[in-house]
Amino acid sequence: MKKFTAIVIASLLMTGFALAGQPSEADQKWLSVVEKKVAEGQMQVSTPSEERVQLLKDWAATHGYSVEVTKSDIAYRIEVSKLLARK
Repeated sequence: MKKFTAIVIASLLMTGFALAGQPSEADQKWLSVVEKKVAEGQMQVSTPSEERVQLLKDWAATHGYSVEVTKSDIAYRIEVSKLLARK
């Protein structure tokens, strides 16, 4: 019985650690909306969440965009721009 309990606790901990790095469903939906805005040419967004800022930075890095973040008292203003190839 002790082994079973230990196995259950270990698997719950491993599952928790695996999910800890994943963005929430709400954050994923937010990023989806931001992706659509950027595709339409709207390059400025804002959010009160530092996690969403990092999520957008990660997305931008993998899709060839740069991100400039300005922090105010209540929110982060994020400006996205397309990286241009330099010769």
